[in-house]
Amino acid sequence: MALLNAVVLTSKTIKGGRNKVRISVAHNGETRYIVTDIILDSNKEFKNGMVVKRADAALLNTKIRNLLQRYQSALDELEYINGLTCPELVYQLRNAGSYKHRTLKSIYEEYMAHAHIKPGTVKCYQCIWSNIVRCIGDKVLAEHITHGTILGLDKALRDRKLKPTTVRTNLVFLMVLLNYAKRCGYVQYRVDPFFGYDLPKMEVRQSWLSVDEVRKIRDLDCAKPNIAKCRDLFMLSYYLGGINMTDLLDINFNEQTDVIHYIRKKTEHRPKMNKYVEFAIPDEAKAIIKRYKGADGHISVSSHQRKTNCHYFFDVNMPKLAEATGIKQLIYYSARKSFSQHAFDMGISTSIIDFILGHRVDKGGTSLYAYITVTPDMATNAVRQVLDNLK
Repeated sequence: MALLNAVVLTSKTIKGGRNKVRISVAHNGETRYIVTDIILDSNKEFKNGMVVKRADAALLNTKIRNLLQRYQSALDELEYINGLTCPELVYQLRNAGSYKHRTLKSIYEEYMAHAHIKPGTVKCYQCIWSNIVRCIGDKVLAEHITHGTILGLDKALRDRKLKPTTVRTNLVFLMVLLNYAKRCGYVQYRVDPFFGYDLPKMEVRQSWLSVDEVRKIRDLDCAKPNIAKCRDLFMLSYYLGGINMTDLLDINFNEQTDVIHYIRKKTEHRPKMNKYVEFAIPDEAKAIIKRYKGADGHISVSSHQRKTNCHYFFDVNMPKLAEATGIKQLIYYSARKSFSQHAFDMGISTSIIDFILGHRVDKGGTSLYAYITVTPDMATNAVRQVLDNLK
């Protein structure tokens, strides 16, 4: 339950040492403020939520009560309030009364501005939004989104030969926007537009390769530089225990010459996940690192920004590598999946595999595991066993 109060912040003063009265909004463990146009000459003119020691105190207190009542009424009309962050709730209260006839575009812009979204995901959402706009336009009102709109968007995306997984991702994002609009009270539907619509099923891909297929990639003789680089960077991921692209590009190999150690970006904020990965860099990996390491010690995927263009590089060249080797459904992530599968097939402990991958280390459920731990030397030996199996 959100709480509203009139306050004066002594740390916030304006010219002449004066203070503005603010409405504090406490919600979900956070407090934010709505600034009013009521200005006091000193914080001594405010006590226990009321203006005091002024000739116009009664008038100003009436104004404060009216503001509190206005915001409380807006608060009472909001549904799914617990689904809003405190900044989102403050935004709703400030704009109370202006919610009707919101365009889907304005809802998208507001959601992108206020939701907690990772930078990489922002770019993905922007691409999805472009797809939606291309199909239904950006002037459509949220209240005009119907079941027919959903079916039409589905058909338009499929007509563009997009894969079912991509179609699903686009429709799920639209569902997120509409759910956000409903939580904020921008729109109400007698029948939910998605009612009765079945999202396309996710494609299940067996992305791990056999040992022979990994050998085929390693031994591919290719004169085309980009395909050769794609081959080498795929194998580098495999040689380094299935390291993913983001972590690989973050490592400074001028500093890490013999032992690789890093905190996995994807799970660094998850307390139950193993955060630290460490093992000796095998010779097979050192040869590739030397070939593609830039002056700054980082692996260079493209001649421009490393992280900006690396996804594009692999999107373009992985299919070419797959065609050259005759391997179907080959993706960069196959290196990680294949390493872990091969290690498991060889009987290597799942706790050691978890350590190498940066996953939560399996404790086995017995008291013995309270006294032992996986060490970098154990990980080094396991990586060596997997790579020797390729010979």
